[in-house]
Amino acid sequence: MHRKNRMRDSEKQKRKFYIASVFITGLFVLLGYRSFELQVLQSEKFSAGAKKQHSRVYRMPPVRGTLFDRNKKPLATSVWATSIYLNPKEVKNPDKLARTISKPLGLSRNKLISLTRSDKPFVWIKRGEDPVTAKKIEAMGLSGVGFAEEPKRIYPNGSLLGQTIGFTNIDLKGVEGLEYGFEKMLAGKPATVRIRTDGRGNSISDVLLNAKEQSTKGSDVLLTVDSNIQHMTETALEKGIKEMKADRGAALLMNPQTGEILSMASYPFFNPNRFGEFSQKTRKNLPVWMSFEPGSTLKVFLAATLLEEKMGDENTEYDCENGKKRIGPKVIKDVHGHGILTVSETITYSSNICAWKMGETLGKKKLHDSLRNFGFGETVGVDLPGEATGRMQSLRDWGDIELATISFGQGISVTAIQLATALSSIGNGGYLMKPYIVKKIVSPEGKVLMERSPESVKRVISYDTASKVTRILEQVVENGTGKNASIPGYRVAGKTGTAQMPNPQTGTYYENRYLSSFIGFAPADDPRLALVVIVENPREHNYGGVVAAPIFKSITEKVLFYMQIPPDKEKLEKMVMPDMVNKSARAVMKWAEKEEVSVRFIGNGYVVSQHPPSGKKIRRGTDCTFILKQNI
Repeated sequence: MHRKNRMRDSEKQKRKFYIASVFITGLFVLLGYRSFELQVLQSEKFSAGAKKQHSRVYRMPPVRGTLFDRNKKPLATSVWATSIYLNPKEVKNPDKLARTISKPLGLSRNKLISLTRSDKPFVWIKRGEDPVTAKKIEAMGLSGVGFAEEPKRIYPNGSLLGQTIGFTNIDLKGVEGLEYGFEKMLAGKPATVRIRTDGRGNSISDVLLNAKEQSTKGSDVLLTVDSNIQHMTETALEKGIKEMKADRGAALLMNPQTGEILSMASYPFFNPNRFGEFSQKTRKNLPVWMSFEPGSTLKVFLAATLLEEKMGDENTEYDCENGKKRIGPKVIKDVHGHGILTVSETITYSSNICAWKMGETLGKKKLHDSLRNFGFGETVGVDLPGEATGRMQSLRDWGDIELATISFGQGISVTAIQLATALSSIGNGGYLMKPYIVKKIVSPEGKVLMERSPESVKRVISYDTASKVTRILEQVVENGTGKNASIPGYRVAGKTGTAQMPNPQTGTYYENRYLSSFIGFAPADDPRLALVVIVENPREHNYGGVVAAPIFKSITEKVLFYMQIPPDKEKLEKMVMPDMVNKSARAVMKWAEKEEVSVRFIGNGYVVSQHPPSGKKIRRGTDCTFILKQNI
């Protein structure tokens, strides 16, 4: 009995031993396989994980492409600068570090100390630092402080073309203007760099200095703008706005034959090198962004429509009601009362009442459709961000009052680039050209990625109509409201504009706030320049002929000389006889010497009459007679 029990116990022990042996063997096999799997089959996965735990990836900005003017003068470019960073866990004495570098870097001690407390293995202290300052700090040998080369965007001409160019942020991303609009082409490819750290987060390698070689430069963008013409435009615009004590203004100059933009200015100016110092309002590119009521400049396109539709000609007459006419509850007034005026005289003397009657002749649909055809009420499609459409009511909302006010440029809003584009169609013989500012884009390897050529959108009026309107606009400058835009030796065509500014709070117009403007092109017989000038809220005067026309003259006169466009010899020999009444004999002699004319005086004192009369064309050497009398 006992023997049988011992045999059973022995067999149980053997089974237990066998089971334990199988379990232990299986466990070793399982562990061995797991080890094989980890070390061989999944080695790359876990190696990458370990690498990720002990390293950090950073994207370093590339060198952006350069923005050039049409003559390859850089307007926005990049330079290599030194940026300073920190590995907080390597800093041994945060207080000492803050005391040492706060002053040369212009940073507060509190900010620097807060950076040393960061859990990150890498934080920027200051980017784009002056190389001299950076070298001084590097020489101090401060623990935890590192240095990296990265590109910095600079604008070598300061505020020149500032709003149009726009700017980039600290990470070299385009924020506004061309920098934003052409971000993909300018940006280039960033460098991806990895900083290795030990288990405590301390840096054990520094590859930021090699980022320079790893990035790919962006493409260069060549503009149609001429920086010399841009400077002339900005100088004259600033001078005129300051003299008139106005709030702001804009100017846009383009080639009416091609649509190329030669200059584009907004005042007050904006310096993209210091973009943080300027308000959002100042950063706006006014020629494409700002909508305004055009006032009498819109009469140019009213006249063009009347002539194109053959519903009148230059000599068709209208009664201007001596300067006052009621339309329903609204009274339309002219600055100076007139009786009967022709279409040409209506534009020359800028009668609102006769303009309304021209609008009535056309009717609502014809005028509405024509203004749409000239491009008002929609973007012109210029290659710049932020273009406004302006505002033109749909035809169904036009009543009798809307027809009247829109005929003389109120109740409709436009942009400077719309006006310049529409005006160019008058100057070039009837074609609406697509305006553009980017001429060419070139890759870092020199490959031309894009090149623009002049593009005619459509014909809007006939050559005959364009010629007739041009002659009318020449009369505006020679004998009408635009005399201050006259340039000796050149045929100039233009139109003044003075519009009350709408008050958005009341829905009516300000009593004493105006937008003054002048649009024109030269030489009138073969236009090379079409210029729009707008001045908002001038306080010294408000008429476009007094405020904006002199700015137009200053810019156009200088640009004609710069572009070596010769004066008309016949025009140069002729001049307009000025009004010398109430002038002294000395003043008359001074004028005569300057203009090389002969004078004869009858009597003494001040001029009471003259021959030839004022406004008559005369030549050098003309004999002029002045009758003088003493003032009593």
